[in-house]
Amino acid sequence: MDNYTVYAPPYTIGEAAYDKIPEYARLYGTRAAVIGGRKAMKAAGDRIRAALKDSGIELSDFICYGTECTFEAARKLAAIPDVRDADMIFAVGGGKAIDTCKLVSLDLKKPYFAFPTIASNCSAASSLSIVYHEDGSFCDFVHFLDSARHVFIDTRIIAQAPEQYLWAGIGDTYAKYYEVDLSARGEDLPHYLALGVHMSRMCMETLVRHGEQALKDNRIGEPSYALSQAALAIIITTGWVSMLVARDHNMDYNGGAAHAFFYGLCNLPGFDEDHLHGVVVSFGVLLLLMMDGREEECRRLQDFNRKVGLPVKLSDIGVTIDEVRACAPAMTRDEDLEHYPYQVTEEMIIEAAKKLL
Repeated sequence: MDNYTVYAPPYTIGEAAYDKIPEYARLYGTRAAVIGGRKAMKAAGDRIRAALKDSGIELSDFICYGTECTFEAARKLAAIPDVRDADMIFAVGGGKAIDTCKLVSLDLKKPYFAFPTIASNCSAASSLSIVYHEDGSFCDFVHFLDSARHVFIDTRIIAQAPEQYLWAGIGDTYAKYYEVDLSARGEDLPHYLALGVHMSRMCMETLVRHGEQALKDNRIGEPSYALSQAALAIIITTGWVSMLVARDHNMDYNGGAAHAFFYGLCNLPGFDEDHLHGVVVSFGVLLLLMMDGREEECRRLQDFNRKVGLPVKLSDIGVTIDEVRACAPAMTRDEDLEHYPYQVTEEMIIEAAKKLL
């Protein structure tokens, strides 16, 4: 078997998480370029500045990444003198902002630190960028050998973020378990893959246990234990799992029918603009379970979805059975189904959707 190295970024979480920035950042130099979303940098900026006061680490002016993670945006950022001359990059915000910073880091061969300001996805802890075209349509996946040098999760900032991000993040995160577990079914896995598959169960169990309370605490801006556990499942656990189970194209267990369902529906005009990714993916998990003959498990997950307001039937995502039928061919061709224990057919998708009307 070939030699391999597994990278998983360390993290610090809590209301004083940013106090640890100097301890880790000064290992890489004294100049940091701060890149992120406008709202994210506004939410985190004063806390980052306060943490670095008298630390000897100089911050650039805060630089907006743009609105989409594109190769063009990354090239423009890499050409900015403050970014080019920095020793490291501070990536602040949600998935698209952090993914853009990863491309800049790769281009300039500079280390980056991640500062997620919402708990909606695993970008801060994963070694993948999802790249889009300027019009917002999907372009490419870019995989990295390395990841963030450290992830800093300020729970006060997470608690004050809009609830919809956590809501969608819950659906997208528990999908990781169901998709990874099914994709790896029946295979003799090397250690790192087995580790990722078994760890993926935490993506589901943690949110089933704490998700409902986490949403309640998010509504009142309370950085509670439940919210911290949910944020860690969404940002860290899922990010680590993604790196372990998607090391190369031939051994990628990262996707499945839930994501293929979402991307297939994106063929409907305006669908991806009008729907939160994680919310639709959560319904895709119900479809996955129905196709896999696990109706009892599907009904249990529907009970959880009702508690947190995620969809339990097809109409909850504003889609008709005819629209599913029209998009089913694209779903079966989606690359998320390339590594699967059986072939998913159009008929299987349509019949499962009918059971969820």
